[in-house]
Amino acid sequence: PAAFPLTATHLARLDETPDTRFYARPRINVQHVDESAIAALQELYAQELPRGGAVLDLMSSWTSHLAEGRGRDRADGHFARVSGLGAHAEELRANPALHDYHAHDINADPRLPMYADESFDAVVCSVS
Repeated sequence: PAAFPLTATHLARLDETPDTRFYARPRINVQHVDESAIAALQELYAQELPRGGAVLDLMSSWTSHLAEGRGRDRADGHFARVSGLGAHAEELRANPALHDYHAHDINADPRLPMYADESFDAVVCSVS
């Protein structure tokens, strides 16, 4: 569209409690979507994300929903880099896909100075 169609009211959160309260405890092994949604994400990512590329996983966690042999584990070499940005360092540390990560509350500060401009080939934000 010629103009952005959503207002601040449209984008307001239902719960304005700071995210740091929700993420005080790690939620490792908690899936936020069902198996069919995970399979659909894996298929989409396998088709669309560039092999050998650099990928930024926004709102990352203990999983990046990448398929086996297609980046699920950084050791498979599918991507040159998968960097995760999420709210909880312990969850990010547990994610086998990530080459590096940053714990950062993007709602409190949407700037991402830890990443250079144009340093990624793709950016995903799957279930946040």
